[in-house]
Amino acid sequence: MTEYEPTAQARAAAGRATTLAEIARRRAMLASAWDRRALHIIAELLDIVALSLYEDAPTETDGIPDDARSALADAEETATETPGTGFPRRFGQYVTHPLTARPLETEPAPGCDLSDEDDRLTSALGTLHGHLAAAATEEVSLALLEAVFALHDKRADLAQLARS
Repeated sequence: MTEYEPTAQARAAAGRATTLAEIARRRAMLASAWDRRALHIIAELLDIVALSLYEDAPTETDGIPDDARSALADAEETATETPGTGFPRRFGQYVTHPLTARPLETEPAPGCDLSDEDDRLTSALGTLHGHLAAAATEEVSLALLEAVFALHDKRADLAQLARS
């Protein structure tokens, strides 16, 4: 049996999954009961993603192990169904970016009319995406990820205000 050794990119993606799981757990402490449950589910799924990235061989198509892909899809679905978590619908791109190098995308805040405030947040998010994609070290990437998710949380709050 051949032992799988994760690549530097897989370790970076696993580190990002772990960081996002920590963000979800911190947010759960202050969330409503419904959002708290969703944040715990997201954190647990991200733990599975991180473990899979460390232990499972990647697929030939995109370098993401099947278990990681499945858990990440479930976590994104949970975030989509529970916008109060502050996690964007396609947050998995932040985890997989070291593996795929696909450009990071910013979606309009759901239910938001793209007000001036959201325009400013979107612009700041785009700037952070550029810095995240060009980060020289993984420590810098993880710090930038914290900032990115703080902005996503603000955008989710803004969208919730727009719906009220």
